[in-house]
Amino acid sequence: MPAIASPFMWFRLTLVWLGCVSIAIAEVDPNTGLFKADAHDIVSANCLACHSSRLITQSNMTRDQWLDVIRYMQKNHNLWPLAQQEAVILDYLAQHYGPETVTQRRRKNLPYASR
Repeated sequence: MPAIASPFMWFRLTLVWLGCVSIAIAEVDPNTGLFKADAHDIVSANCLACHSSRLITQSNMTRDQWLDVIRYMQKNHNLWPLAQQEAVILDYLAQHYGPETVTQRRRKNLPYASR
């Protein structure tokens, strides 16, 4: 039997791939650009009041780094006390926008061309 795949097999693989992509897209809120999860509304209310969600989605930090950013904003930019919501926000940010989040990472810099 030849090793060439049938058109029907490619069609099925395409459908599986599209299903995986649609699942990944379904997890992101189209209005905010943030992952839909339990703390989505809390993060949206506290973080997006002052800046764009792009600032969150492009930053892949650890929980401690996110806490440092919150403390910096509280000290220098009048961010209000987050009280009990702080732990929920930190959990959400570390889980969805932590350093191990592969889907949100930027590509590495391209090498310079030698002349």
